[in-house]
Amino acid sequence: MGLFFLFLICSLIGGGLQLLIPEADGSDASIRLQIVQQALAQLLTFFLPACLFVLLYQEQPRHYLRLRFGGRYWLLALIAMVIMLLSIPLIDFLTSWNETWNLGALTRHARALSESAKQQVALMLSLATIPDLILQLLVVALVPAVCEEFFFRGCLQQILHRWFGNAHASVLVTALIFSLAHLDLYGFVPRLLMGALLGYLFYCSGSLLVNVGAHFFNNALIVVLYHLYHRGVLNAPPDHLMPLPWTLIVFCAVGALLLFVVYFAKNAEQKPRADRF
Repeated sequence: MGLFFLFLICSLIGGGLQLLIPEADGSDASIRLQIVQQALAQLLTFFLPACLFVLLYQEQPRHYLRLRFGGRYWLLALIAMVIMLLSIPLIDFLTSWNETWNLGALTRHARALSESAKQQVALMLSLATIPDLILQLLVVALVPAVCEEFFFRGCLQQILHRWFGNAHASVLVTALIFSLAHLDLYGFVPRLLMGALLGYLFYCSGSLLVNVGAHFFNNALIVVLYHLYHRGVLNAPPDHLMPLPWTLIVFCAVGALLLFVVYFAKNAEQKPRADRF
C-alpha cells in the first residue's frame, strides 16, 4: 500500500507538470521537448516512487533493490541481451496475433489508444541526426529501462513474492501489471511475455543490473532501427511486422530457452535460499 500510495501521488504530480508542457507541433524542437517530457513522466511515475519506497520502508535500500555490479553480473547482463534478441521473433509473432483480437465494445477505443501510442513513439524517433540518436538512446531507451525495472522488478515483484510466498506467482502477476500499465491491449500479450522474461531474469540473477541491461537493449534496438529507417537504410519502419517462418521462430525461442536454463535457471538453484529475494 505504501508503494501504491507513492505511485499515485507521484503520478498526479507528473500529470500536472505535463499539462504545463505544450503539445508537439511537428517541429524538431517540440519533438525534443516531448522526448524530455516522456523522461520526466517515467522518472516521476516509476523511479521516484521506487526510490522513496526503499528509503522509507527498507533498512538496506541498495541490498533490497539488488544493485549488484560485479563482473559476473555484467556477463549475465550480456547474456540476457542475447536472450532478448532471440526472443524477438516470438514476440513479433505474438504481436501480430494480439493485433487480430476482437475486443467487442472495447475494440474501437483500444485500437485508438494503441495507434496513438505507436504514433507517439514514431514521432519521438523521427529525428535522424546523430545527436538526436544519442538523446533517444538515453531518454527513450535507458530512462524507461531504469525506471520501470526499479519499480516493477526491484519493488513490486519482491513485495508480491513476500505476499504469495511463491516466486512464479510474483513474476507472473508483476508481468501482468507491467503489461497493463502500458495501456495498450493490442500489445498486451508480447509485453506480458517480456515482463515474465524480465521477472525470471531478475529472480534467477539476483541483480537489477541484468534487467536494466536486457530492457535497455530491447528499447535501444527499436531506437536504432527507427534511426536506420529514417536514414534510408531500411525500407520499412520497425513496427511494420513481416511474417516469419515457423522454423526461425522456434529455433530462436529454443535458443533463448537454452541460454536461460544454462546461465540463469541453474544459477537460481545454486543461490542460498535467503538470497532469492
